Amino acid sequence: MEEYVNRSNVESTAVNDLAASQMEQRQNCEIEWASKISHLMDSQRSAFKTWIMDSYQESLGGEEITSHGIPVTDNYTPPQTSGPVLEESFSISIGSQLKITHSLRLLADNIWSLCVGHPASPERLQTALSLYTNSLAGVMLLVDNRLNLYSGATQKLSKICELVPEFHFPPFDAQLTEVRQKLLDPGTERRRTPTNYLIDDTLPDAVIREDVSSGDMILPTGTCYVTRHSNLRQVHVVFHLVSTVHEVSGDIASRDLLLVGLKNALKLASENNIDTITIPIFLTHELDPTMDHGWCVKRAEVVLKCVKGFMIEVGSTGTITSRTFQFIMPKKTPERTFHSISSLIPNIFRVPCPMVLDQTSRKKTLTIEELYVNDSK
Repeated sequence: MEEYVNRSNVESTAVNDLAASQMEQRQNCEIEWASKISHLMDSQRSAFKTWIMDSYQESLGGEEITSHGIPVTDNYTPPQTSGPVLEESFSISIGSQLKITHSLRLLADNIWSLCVGHPASPERLQTALSLYTNSLAGVMLLVDNRLNLYSGATQKLSKICELVPEFHFPPFDAQLTEVRQKLLDPGTERRRTPTNYLIDDTLPDAVIREDVSSGDMILPTGTCYVTRHSNLRQVHVVFHLVSTVHEVSGDIASRDLLLVGLKNALKLASENNIDTITIPIFLTHELDPTMDHGWCVKRAEVVLKCVKGFMIEVGSTGTITSRTFQFIMPKKTPERTFHSISSLIPNIFRVPCPMVLDQTSRKKTLTIEELYVNDSK
């Protein structure tokens, strides 16, 4: 097409027609391959279901379970890490009378490393085996205000979900379609909580609208909707928290809409027994040059205090048990910033510290003879 454009005698209409033709060919190609992938996933799901049922019948009869034609993956090779990950763990106690111990983990890593992995990796197998246990794991994903598959973090997650077939839950795009239908249905009960993929009633002027030109749903800041997965590496549930450019790079206060949505998402995780929840401590997945050391420390302090407020609020009702909260920051975060944020946790939370008794500082009990000698001196 470049040679075609460089010709001096070519009219602009011809160039536009050629560009439109190429765009149409590309869309047709994408639709064709999407249809083939969809049919392949359906056949794999059907084969997997048949294998599960046959294996169950064999186990009842005491027979040895066979693969029944399920394709075997190549030998698993652990991924090569680019370098050591900054990480630190804490144990905290929340509550005045009835204390509840939680685990906090601070790490600097790519948040997508929790989602993507080799199909035969042991992490994926462990994640699949723990689907119906009390060891569920969730991650907070900051997304833009458009409910579609073609922008921001949602597009990235969609690509990751396509790497491995989803055998248990509906496909990712089907789950988003269900969310969209719930939002558009006037008969849907507006509970104003993330449980029904909606928003909290404390959000002022929170209006869900539809873009007429693109057909996308425009969601207000703080909206949280949930998708379920069995094909991710270390995640069962993804909490999609809507944010805008202002909330990502600007200053936020304790009553900011984004923090209200974060607290509601944490409440939803607590109600559904999510044992481990990963939270981007900067409420963004990437750092730009304007996010300096001071900005990072201030943003982390606000998020940590928000999470502590949630722990105290829910802990007072006696409905929360011990949880693990992972605070993740971008992998390129400077080591100085990481250690500064690490030093904030003991100041914000109550971290139990062992008491070390110094034997040399103990007061010595004097005998009567020693008292007599000291008095005579």
